[in-house]
Amino acid sequence: MRCVLFVAALAASLCAPISAPAAGPTPVPPELLDDLPSAKPQDVARLLRKVRQRHGEDAVVVQTHLLLNAMRKGSVLATGVRVERVEEMLGKRWLRIVLETGFVFDDSTRDRIQRAQILWATIMEPTLARLQDGLQVEKADGLLVEMQSFHRPYRSTDELRASIHEPGATEATRFYVSGADLDEVVRGNRTLRALLADVRTTIDGQALAVGPPRGDEVLTPGPE
Repeated sequence: MRCVLFVAALAASLCAPISAPAAGPTPVPPELLDDLPSAKPQDVARLLRKVRQRHGEDAVVVQTHLLLNAMRKGSVLATGVRVERVEEMLGKRWLRIVLETGFVFDDSTRDRIQRAQILWATIMEPTLARLQDGLQVEKADGLLVEMQSFHRPYRSTDELRASIHEPGATEATRFYVSGADLDEVVRGNRTLRALLADVRTTIDGQALAVGPPRGDEVLTPGPE
């Protein structure tokens, strides 16, 4: 798998994307951004420095690990992440981060609630686990992480790759995680898996109650 990381600064909108296109039938997921073969360390450092200056160290940690976890856990299309602006909603200020997961879900076996559970368990949960001292974001009360994915029916990964130019319908899942939510985890009052039931979740703009997946749930986008 040849992964390319490119950096672009959009001064007018505070968007700073890191992206890596997926290719090849047997990808080897990277462990660090530096593992992306064409990543230029100076470009990565410049990008992350901007995010750190505007939003703090935790925003850098979240941006980095959202991308890496998406690549490790089932992306078959290009992945990308960008830190956007702080938005006000529900009486709080949220730093919006948009992740292009590269996931294509088999919607014949995974409904929209299950898809949200998989995104949380495979990408959001291990990312938040990096914040062992809680969440601190400059001028924001929490994170609004929007995960973009696709869904369509398919019977195998080979079948999907053979028609990868037709990934299916788009879907945007948003998780609203506040600093107070993470404090509950740090204090040991909640697990990250159980936290899913407490955070606000929307799918294509519709608020839905999403509980944690069952212990025996298969947490992959499609049949393996």
